[in-house]
Amino acid sequence: MKTLYLECALGVSGDMLLAALSDLLEDGPGLLAEAVAALGLPGVSVRFSEQMVQGIRTRRVEVLEESPQPLRHLADLTRIVDASALPGRVKDKGLEALTRLARAEAKVHNEPLEHIHFHEVGAVDTVVDVLGAVFLAEACGARRVVASPVNLGSGFVTFSHGRFPVPAPACAELAKGMRTFATDSGMELATPTGLTLVKTLAQAYGPLPPGSVQAVGYGSGTYSNGAYPTFLRTYVIEADAEDEERCAGHGHEH
Repeated sequence: MKTLYLECALGVSGDMLLAALSDLLEDGPGLLAEAVAALGLPGVSVRFSEQMVQGIRTRRVEVLEESPQPLRHLADLTRIVDASALPGRVKDKGLEALTRLARAEAKVHNEPLEHIHFHEVGAVDTVVDVLGAVFLAEACGARRVVASPVNLGSGFVTFSHGRFPVPAPACAELAKGMRTFATDSGMELATPTGLTLVKTLAQAYGPLPPGSVQAVGYGSGTYSNGAYPTFLRTYVIEADAEDEERCAGHGHEH
């Protein structure tokens, strides 16, 4: 049985996870380009590059827009996903993630769900990160997804509503039910989109499961080469019956 493992020891963001999954698969960039085209967003594409982080080669994925995009609400993103040519399971999981993200924002700002917009994190970036990551996770062919505990970071973050300690309110809301920890990084390491994706994809949290490592992918993001270098690592692991029994005996946390 194949397991997709998400190693979030240095944090997680939408672009880091998207890049790590595209690096994991042999034709990851081609598959992601197809998924973005299937969204049917005019003038939107992705650019791939290599980025060295702490002497390690990682993949970087940037979402490119030919023209300014309108402010979009959850209903707008739902229409985009529903009208896309993506597989049904990818649409369902993607909408589950986008709705989870919007609900967290709505709760912390005490706003109705339909009033929440995605301007702050970038609606196009968000929909590409979310649907692209779900699409690539499905393309791995894994029967389950396991994540490490997520590093939230520390310090303070400043955005349109002011200056807040890490984790910011939406991240704290999304972290409910997840396995998390913090390091003295002095910066935010887990973003709302990253947390949303891990929470939507992962069925369990714990250490690297036993089995044979089939592939490894490295993904970095916009702030990966800051004072606290970060990247996200993904694995595809093939387990046999003995590995499964051993894993069950270790009791991975859900």
